[in-house]
Amino acid sequence: MKYKSLCLALLLSVPTFSFAGNLNLDPYLANPAALSKIDSNSHIQNELASILGGDYIKFSKNFEVLATPYKLKTAKAIYSEGRTKVGNDASAMTLYADGRIYAAHYNSQKNTVRYFTNDKSCSTVLHPTIQVFIKHYPNAKVEFANSNNSVLKYNGGNGFGCSSSTSRSTQVYAVASDNPTQAAAREVASNIWTQSIADSLDMNEEVGIVISNTVKSILTCSANFNLVPKPPGVGDPIPGTKYFIQPGLKYLKDYFSEIIPYLAGLSGDQPVYRACINTAAANNRTALELASLGI
Repeated sequence: MKYKSLCLALLLSVPTFSFAGNLNLDPYLANPAALSKIDSNSHIQNELASILGGDYIKFSKNFEVLATPYKLKTAKAIYSEGRTKVGNDASAMTLYADGRIYAAHYNSQKNTVRYFTNDKSCSTVLHPTIQVFIKHYPNAKVEFANSNNSVLKYNGGNGFGCSSSTSRSTQVYAVASDNPTQAAAREVASNIWTQSIADSLDMNEEVGIVISNTVKSILTCSANFNLVPKPPGVGDPIPGTKYFIQPGLKYLKDYFSEIIPYLAGLSGDQPVYRACINTAAANNRTALELASLGI
């Protein structure tokens, strides 16, 4: 995407007053992957530009590589995250259908995260989704860019509040209490991400779905690699039936003995093989952690 020319044209076209009204998120809630085409949604762009002001160009340019969008469980809202192809700069945004927006971008050179919102109730406290995003950049300085700005036209609403007692970005999970299905899923997660990330997860069904879809992404990336045996993926037909494999904890347990050796094969000496795991892990990490928190 030609973000620079797009953003410059957009900023020149943004009027001085704030845009109001709900955001039409229905296409993205029905199909989160459609969020990659957000550059064609002028209303959402205008809202973001009015909130971020001069930071909008930098924020938008960080979406060169789009992570897997995530539909929130607690509200009619969607989270999206992007990063640059070269370097470690990244951006994140959470869009609510009622018009609330929470956005941030990370500057790797300055090790700072600038946070923006149009919600008064979250202007000095990070939204939970942004908390998870910022957790990936430890010791980064957080700047609340518009805590006293005129763009603060909302004051909370239905859904996950910034002051909620469950608004936490980390958790401790009793791994010893895993049942066999959860234990299998956690082992798969440790082979894709790290053991510490896997051990931090509340291994619920939504987490199982994210892990399953991540495995599918890895299988798609490595489709031409001569590694055997290759496990079936989410959406593949179940032999002898008219049904298809569904994502979740059951899939990870049923095909555990095939998934683990396959991931081990990709983790070998060939960097191009390992790249499939690294890319899928990066693209799905935030979705994994949001699902674990029940957001």
